[in-house]
Amino acid sequence: MVFQSWNFILFLFIVFIMNAMTKPQWRWLVLLVASYFFYGLTGWLPLILLIFSTLLTYQMGIQLGRMKDQKQRYPLLVVSVLCQVVLLGIFKYLGFFESVYQWVVGKNVSWPQLILPLGISFYTFQSMGYVFDVYYKIRKPEVHWGRYALFVSFFPQIQSGPIGRSKKMLPQLESIATVNFERFRFYSLLFSWGLMKKFVIADRLGNYIDPLYNAPVGQGAWVWSWTLALYTLQLYTDFSAYSDMARAIAGVLGIEIPENFLYPYKANNITDFWRRWHLSLSGWLRDYIYTPVLFGFKKYKEGAIVLAIVITFVICGIWHGAKITFVVFGIVQAALLLFEYATKSWREKWQSLLPSSFYQGLSVCLTFVVVSFCFILFRADDMTTVQQIVMEFLDWDWTPFKVYLGEKNASRILGLVVMLVLFIVFEERIERKLNEVTSGKWQGLMLALLLSLIGIAGVLGKDEFIYFQF
Repeated sequence: MVFQSWNFILFLFIVFIMNAMTKPQWRWLVLLVASYFFYGLTGWLPLILLIFSTLLTYQMGIQLGRMKDQKQRYPLLVVSVLCQVVLLGIFKYLGFFESVYQWVVGKNVSWPQLILPLGISFYTFQSMGYVFDVYYKIRKPEVHWGRYALFVSFFPQIQSGPIGRSKKMLPQLESIATVNFERFRFYSLLFSWGLMKKFVIADRLGNYIDPLYNAPVGQGAWVWSWTLALYTLQLYTDFSAYSDMARAIAGVLGIEIPENFLYPYKANNITDFWRRWHLSLSGWLRDYIYTPVLFGFKKYKEGAIVLAIVITFVICGIWHGAKITFVVFGIVQAALLLFEYATKSWREKWQSLLPSSFYQGLSVCLTFVVVSFCFILFRADDMTTVQQIVMEFLDWDWTPFKVYLGEKNASRILGLVVMLVLFIVFEERIERKLNEVTSGKWQGLMLALLLSLIGIAGVLGKDEFIYFQF
């Protein structure tokens, strides 16, 4: 079930009523049953795999909490991480390993084709993060299996995050809060805001993007410049829409989960972009990959920084999917971050020479352009398509763009540009108002406006979110 379906709304209504009728200390049971039912709709094998992963990391946490000798704790941590990595490798990357094996050996092989369990990358990282927290003694092991199982499987976030952190989420599950009517109104607004971003912006942009990626050759640089900018905005609005809706659903059930974005297209460099984009993943990689590698190799000084960045972003790329395009994406991000690190003093010099507003505006625009090019690797099916798109930027003839405007209707393109500019300029202000307004009258007016906008301008029928594939 997807969040924007009527079946899910009915399911959420039933869970909300049952949750509200249950004592706070027992609400974990209602939500755990609901989460397993929700996930079980994808199939019995994914549900068994989820329960197995939960039992494994739960037991590993208990054992790590009992052990005092660091020499014994470290091997157990390695075993726990390897078990999770093996699960990911079998169910998510088997096809990728098959293609690599064929390329190296030069023989065609046929390995079993397994289904990709929904959200496996997210709940694996979430449970793995819990084990790391116990190992580093950030928190004590969770002895209550039911609450830990809910932490791993909580249905609003299991499909596409945000990736929860044990130190913030597990304490909430001991006695789940009762949501007052004021907060309920806010979460309704937040959910509708997410719906608006999904239906009115992300899915509408898909109508302009998908045909170009299906036939990338012969479009020219101007058409592709426009298309790359559209996909960059589509990816953000689609994913942030899911994150907002997940926060809203969790909130009405009494659980706070973290925000996942901080206006990433206001970033003035790639480092700043990763401080704003997919916060739960970038924070996870920083705390459990980058920092341990950096300190583990600190004697190599700058070499440790280089190694930590490369390892972190190669893992980031691989985490996104079993395709060479994602691996290349991670390598490119690492290269860009290393370039920024190497040119920091040079950029600071230019910053001191140029007017502050001009330098900031130029940096934001350049960052957006670079990010848009990088996201070709996200959207393209293979490296051949990536190469074809890059080659299109050798042709700066206006003719294909004029044809494109004629086919798509220039007035609609203009309207789309106006809508996107308004969204980019006013997004932060609108979200601030959503958080600040407490008057039921104003909240009702804003909710009516959002629902009206969805009804008038929404593109209905595209159910899945982009990040479901990860």
